[in-house]
Parts: sequence; structure tokens; C-alpha cells
Amino acid sequence: MTDRPNVRSSDTSRRPHVLIVSDDTGLSGFLNDGLVMAGCWASVVASGLQVLEVFRLRTFDLAVIDVTLGGLGASELIRRLDLVDDETGLPRSDIPLLLIAERASEISAADVDPASVEGIVLAPIEIEDLAMTIYATVREWRLAHPDRPWSDEAAQARSTA
Repeated sequence: MTDRPNVRSSDTSRRPHVLIVSDDTGLSGFLNDGLVMAGCWASVVASGLQVLEVFRLRTFDLAVIDVTLGGLGASELIRRLDLVDDETGLPRSDIPLLLIAERASEISAADVDPASVEGIVLAPIEIEDLAMTIYATVREWRLAHPDRPWSDEAAQARSTA
């Protein structure tokens, strides 16, 4: 495996915290193990409703969403993440989202709203390629949002407040 790409050249100790959203345990386990080996922090949630609750408590640097997510479903999850929170007046989340699919035909036009989804990864998934996409996406997002804390910094600040 290649060396971990630099997310920010001034601070190479940063590791993006990636939320993996999939009810497919084989896929989520593969992604979790592979992304940790590629230098990311990773957390797995198997339900869209759980994701909404998790985002009430913390944030992540990027989310990878399986388009075949059961229950709430990927499209509805993305729509709800974009909704404005009544208390803050901000979207529930504005982090970059990547979709994972076996085939392009699994993705509807509603799923790929460019304002919500940064990219699509189709099977077969190569962890090295996915990691490079994640690091590049996080790097671009960080450049556009330089004042935003990294997800783990934000979580640590909340726990000490």
C-alpha cells in the first residue's frame, strides 16, 4: 500500500475521520479495515436513522454511503442531512459525501445532486483508490472551510466544554 497522502502539507498528523454508512457487514468491514490501514479514522453505522442521531452528537470529515442502504435509504439520508437544523439554522451536516455502488444504474439522479454528493465510487472497490479519493476530497473541503475544526477536534472541544 502507498504512503498516506498529505491532507494538509502544514500538518501531516491529521487523519480524516470517515463515517461508513452501510448495512452490508461485509462491505462495511472491508471499508473499515482498509481505510484504517490507509491512515484514516473510521466509524461504521448501519442505519440511516442512526446516522441522523450520531450527527446530533458529533461530526466527521467525510461520509461514505452505500447506495443500497436499507430502511431510510441513501437518498432520504442525504436529503435529511441537507435539511436545516431549527436550533442552529445550518444544515445537519455539510461534510463531503461519497456514494458507493456496485453499478451506476443503482444511483438515481436525486442521489447525485452535486451540492450534496462529492463523488461516486463503483465496484470493484480498490482501497488505495478510495483512500486517494477520500484524501483529495477532504483536502479540497478543508481548503474551502479553513476555519472549521477537524471532526475529532470538534468532538474533543465539546467533551471538555
